[in-house]
Amino acid sequence: MMRWLAAGLGLLAAACASTAPQTGAAPRAAGGMIDRYDETALKKVIGDLHYSVVDTDVSSSGKPFISVEAGDGVAFRIMGESCEGEGKDQVCQGIQLSSQFGETGTDLDNIITQGNRTLRPAKLFRVDAGMAYERYLIMDGGISAENLSTNISVFVEVMQLLLERL
Repeated sequence: MMRWLAAGLGLLAAACASTAPQTGAAPRAAGGMIDRYDETALKKVIGDLHYSVVDTDVSSSGKPFISVEAGDGVAFRIMGESCEGEGKDQVCQGIQLSSQFGETGTDLDNIITQGNRTLRPAKLFRVDAGMAYERYLIMDGGISAENLSTNISVFVEVMQLLLERL
C-alpha cells in the first residue's frame, strides 16, 4: 500500500513539473485569464489534452457540465460551481472535476485515508458503496489556460493511479 502511495507522489511531482503541449490559446477573459466556467475555453483545453468531450448539459440543480473521456476507461465530469444567475446569464466562478468508482472488494477506506493524506490535489470520500474523487478549482481572479490544463492533467493522472489500485 505504501509503495503505491510513494509511486503516486512521484507521478504527481512529475505531472506538476510538466505541462501538456498546447496547440493554441484557449479563449480567455480580459488579461488572458479564464475567470469562470467557460464551455468554449474548457473544450479547447480538453481538446489540447487529446481528451474527448462526450456530453455537455445542465445538471438537475441547473449547473452546466461537460462529460469527458481521457482514454483507457478514464472518464470524469467538469461542473460549474459557485454559480449565480440562470440560463445564459448564469456565471459560475469555479469548476469541480469529479469521478466516482464503484465497490471493488479492495479496502476503500484505507485507500481514502492514505490518498487524502498523501495525494494533495485529491479529495477522496465514500459515496454509496463506492468512492468519489474530486478537485475544486476557484477561478475568481482568473486562471491561465496552461494552469487549467495542468490541473486537469494532474486530476487524470491521480485518477489513473487510483484505478490501478482498485
